[in-house]
Amino acid sequence: QPEIHSPKIPAPKFPIPKNSSLKIPTPLIPPMAQPHYNSMPARGHGTAPLFNPSKPRELPRYFTELKFLFASCGVTKNAKKKALGICYVDYNTSEQWLLILEYQPYNDSQPALPYSYDDWKHTVISLYPGADAATKYSMADLDQIMGKATRTDIKTIGQFADYYRKFYQVSKWLTDSGQIGSLERDCFFRNGLGPSLWSNIQH
Repeated sequence: QPEIHSPKIPAPKFPIPKNSSLKIPTPLIPPMAQPHYNSMPARGHGTAPLFNPSKPRELPRYFTELKFLFASCGVTKNAKKKALGICYVDYNTSEQWLLILEYQPYNDSQPALPYSYDDWKHTVISLYPGADAATKYSMADLDQIMGKATRTDIKTIGQFADYYRKFYQVSKWLTDSGQIGSLERDCFFRNGLGPSLWSNIQH
C-alpha cells in the first residue's frame, strides 16, 4: 500500500527592512502606589493633643502625641511642625511660643541653618519647671503629699491607697535620681501617716 505524505506548507515570512523605523512598544509599568497619610485633627477634635499650662508635667506627653501624629500624617517639614505645635494650645500659650527665637523659619534645604523643630521644642520645655525629665519632681512635691495626708487624717483603706500611690510615684523618682536614700524615704512615708495611724499599724 503506497505511503501518503502530507504536503509541507512553508511558514510565512515577513521580512523587516534593515533600516526600518518600526519600534516595539515598551510594556507599561503601573506606578508605585503612594503611601496613604491621615489628616491632622482639627483643634478641639477628640483626637487632637491637649496641653494645660497649669500642668507642666504633661508637656512631654503633648509633644509625644504630636510626634505620633506627624508620623501618621506624613508631616516632615520643620516649619509645618512648629505651626502645628502651637495650633492645639490656647491663645496666650501660642503667643508665648511664637515669640521664642527658635520659632524663626527653618530652611529645610540647608540643615546647618537654625532653627529646627526639635530646637524649638526643647526651648519650650525649658520654660516649664517640672516638664524636663531631669527636674521632674522635688522634695517640695514629697512634702506636699505628706502634708496633705497628715491633714486628711487617713482613716480608710482607700485614703491610705491614694496616699501610697502618690508617695510612691514621687519618692521612686527621687530615690532613683539619688536625691534621697531608702531610709530617709521610709521615714517620710511614716510621717505622712500621722501618729495615731502609725501607732495602730505598729500594734
